[in-house]
Amino acid sequence: MLKTKNLVILAVVLVALAGISFLQKSSHEKSTSGSAVSVVLEGDFLKADLGRITLGFGSDAELVALSTSPAGWLVDTAFNSPADEDRIDTLLRNISNLSGEFRSDKASVLGKYGLDEASSVKIRAYDKSGAQVLGLDVGKTPERFPGHFVRLPDQDAVYLSQKGVLSHLGIYGPPAAPTSKHFLNLQAVKEDRLAVDRIILNDGDLTIDLVKEFAVEPVPEGAPEGSEPTVDRMTWEWKLNQDSDTALAKTKVDGLLGALVSVRATDVADPQAPASSYGLDAPLRSATLYLQDGTQRLVEFGSTREAEGDQTAGTFMRVQGETNIWIVTDYTTRNIFKTVEEMAP
Repeated sequence: MLKTKNLVILAVVLVALAGISFLQKSSHEKSTSGSAVSVVLEGDFLKADLGRITLGFGSDAELVALSTSPAGWLVDTAFNSPADEDRIDTLLRNISNLSGEFRSDKASVLGKYGLDEASSVKIRAYDKSGAQVLGLDVGKTPERFPGHFVRLPDQDAVYLSQKGVLSHLGIYGPPAAPTSKHFLNLQAVKEDRLAVDRIILNDGDLTIDLVKEFAVEPVPEGAPEGSEPTVDRMTWEWKLNQDSDTALAKTKVDGLLGALVSVRATDVADPQAPASSYGLDAPLRSATLYLQDGTQRLVEFGSTREAEGDQTAGTFMRVQGETNIWIVTDYTTRNIFKTVEEMAP
């Protein structure tokens, strides 16, 4: 009888301890008043409805600023250079109607989630009148789980979103300062290779004039009188202009063509600085594309920029008639400026 009574008392004690443990765990640094999953950032956000987006970190509220213009979106913090609008779309789509699991509503533990003022990444967006329509603070990634801790500005409620927000800001580790470079459209030259008829390369004292020689389909038998042969613009060989004796390897010149019609830069520079500071006041190297419609694209290459800090090395470049100053890799320039010997079969 005594043994049974002791077992009952022990069972009651164990149940009580389990209940206390459960209550302590449930109330540990968080409130149970919040729903399990909530929409943190309600709304579908479209860049067409916005006038400006800013990204900050810690006390720096506007490390990156993007704004709309008649010519499209620009990166204000990178000399008003063209923005990669696909990346803006992706960011806005990712945070539209962002939901998350409730974690805490205590200001004292915001730092634990990387969401205090000193350590969070701040996303803000404004409509075309300048009114803020979007605000989100992004913190750490939890251990062993995807996503990020998030909160609304000036609120203490913390949520765990399973969406990875920071990667769409170019941040692939813990919360850090976003950079303008992630949002730059670095496509400096983009032309249809089939529309090019001729290329002239100037490299110091050396000039190379390359022309396409298209295949010609003869006039078929029975065609109306006066019919002209058909030029097949899909089939060509390369020749040196006014020099039909020097043979060129089509694949090699086509490689040069491919490099020149699609130049992707690695960075931008200040277009307000003197051209002489980039070696573009009298560029020693240039490449001109002659297009089927009669237009020309003159691409000029200047001096070399040395690597410094997070600034990559490369060559300053611009397209005549445009304001942007680009930095391109040595790999790009080597693929464009070939000698005749390098283009030989």
